[in-house]
Amino acid sequence: MNRLSLAVVYAIVFVSFFDNHSLLPIMAPYARSLGASMGLVGLIVGTYSAVNLVGNLGAGYWTDRVGRKAPIVLGLTIVGLVLLAYPWATRLEILLGLRALHGLGAAMTAPASLAYIGDAAAAAGRGRAMAVYGAFIGLTVLVGPPLAGLIRDRLGYAYIFALLSFLVLIMVVPAWLLISETYAKTTRLAWRETARLLRQPRLSVAYTSAFCLMFSLGTLIVFLPLLSQDLGLSSAQAGLLFASFALAAILIQALPTGRLSDRWGRRRLIVLGLTIAGGALAILPLSPGWERLLAVMFIYGLGFGFLFPAMTALLADETGIQTRGTAAGVFTAVYSLAVTVGTAATGALVWLQQATGLHPFQFAALLVLPALAWAGVAWARK
Repeated sequence: MNRLSLAVVYAIVFVSFFDNHSLLPIMAPYARSLGASMGLVGLIVGTYSAVNLVGNLGAGYWTDRVGRKAPIVLGLTIVGLVLLAYPWATRLEILLGLRALHGLGAAMTAPASLAYIGDAAAAAGRGRAMAVYGAFIGLTVLVGPPLAGLIRDRLGYAYIFALLSFLVLIMVVPAWLLISETYAKTTRLAWRETARLLRQPRLSVAYTSAFCLMFSLGTLIVFLPLLSQDLGLSSAQAGLLFASFALAAILIQALPTGRLSDRWGRRRLIVLGLTIAGGALAILPLSPGWERLLAVMFIYGLGFGFLFPAMTALLADETGIQTRGTAAGVFTAVYSLAVTVGTAATGALVWLQQATGLHPFQFAALLVLPALAWAGVAWARK
């Protein structure tokens, strides 16, 4: 496998997630600046996630029909052009349509790039390859939102969209010229074979772990700023709590510890990551004071860093080149669904806290227990 091709795909992963994470603090106020009501703001922001969620499934299956390269190139082109068009969306219905196209383009790129890395990495080194993948994603969380906020404050929205469009579109050229296709067209995969693949017990461990992990992240996105506010912390301090989590996840995946799932096995690292992340969530509401919250979020990030490469490498282990794109599409769809559910369940989690005294973070921690049990059961089954 050409190392240059793999390096280009890693760069594409960084740019794709940098685009997504940079816009997290931007899209809602941008829609509001165009006169959108709060209800319409939610619709505009959520349209990306809804289309992306459904699109991941179709794009993953398409990736197993045509190869990895075409969806990556087409997805990048769509996203880059949409970003370029955002400043010209003077009407809210146009902005809504652009958000749908943005979600569709991103849905093409994510499963294809994940499948490509799984194809390119040797079986003995998949954990390390996926750790690098996760480290690049973590870096975009650390850098993207604060940089986008700074540009918005100094220069305005149009400059953010122009910068992101430039970064995405410039990657189309190396994607087209330098990526060597890993997929070889042989036999077409029937839908029934795909369904059988998705019922595979060990593969379902990756999906279950991803759901638990990203559901917990969804609850953190909503409730951690509120907890910080209740403790009298500034917005900057609340932002550093997320930075602490991202930094820990990057370090675990970028350092030699990113190879651990290749040496110890996927199940051990999945169990370790779920246990650490779940334990951190359980004690987070019991940790008053900014310094303690910072430390607990760092611990949560360690769990994230152990878990992410293990579950993505497991996905590559349990699939062949003819099915990996479909499985990657399901994985990225579960990833998106869990964050959406975690953020959308705010009302139910508040009600549960009032009724039982169970904090939303502790509910997310309890959700880890069935995932741990299923990991044990799935490994015991042949």
